[in-house]
Amino acid sequence: MKGAGNTNVLLWSSGVAFVLLSAAVGTGWLYRLDVALMSAAQSYTSGLLDTVSELFSALGSWEITGALFLVLVAVLFLVGKRRLAGRLLVAFLATGLLEVLLKIMLPVPPIPEEAVRPDDFGPFTVFSFPYPYPSGHMLRSVILLGTIYLLGQNGFLRAGLAVALLGMMTSRVYLGVHWTSDVVGGALLGLAAVLWAFEEEGRKWRSP
Repeated sequence: MKGAGNTNVLLWSSGVAFVLLSAAVGTGWLYRLDVALMSAAQSYTSGLLDTVSELFSALGSWEITGALFLVLVAVLFLVGKRRLAGRLLVAFLATGLLEVLLKIMLPVPPIPEEAVRPDDFGPFTVFSFPYPYPSGHMLRSVILLGTIYLLGQNGFLRAGLAVALLGMMTSRVYLGVHWTSDVVGGALLGLAAVLWAFEEEGRKWRSP
């Protein structure tokens, strides 16, 4: 019961934080901080770091996360969690549409070409947008891995999922394909999507 209430608070908090961050990004208030954080992330580079970052980044490609997400939704549907499967699918599609709209409409300073590092494990299909905010890699990864986190009870599994998400966030900045604000924005939007999808489950937990 208490956990369900905390989930509801997190839902609204992540949603409000995403809106406020989007406004700050759109006005350019975070540009200098983003530049400083990217410079710090790329202050030391190596072939090993490149490879590790590319592998983490590849896990968030739309081909991989999209396929795994569909498998997850199908499994939930087959085991009887059809309502949850439907809400997750709606959340995934709705936030994906919002991501595209923001990348078209929200003015964010572009990342300098010299900051972009080679990525040999990038997605097979690349979609070009005028602006980078928010990170679709983080959005999709948080929805997918966040769902597994909430459904799973194994501590080692949850720790591994947290490490994977942290590696994803770091790799996108290190590779120079996203500002830090982009990945944080994608993570917040993904978190709000997952918590919304599980909101009905929280109501069941609160029921006597």
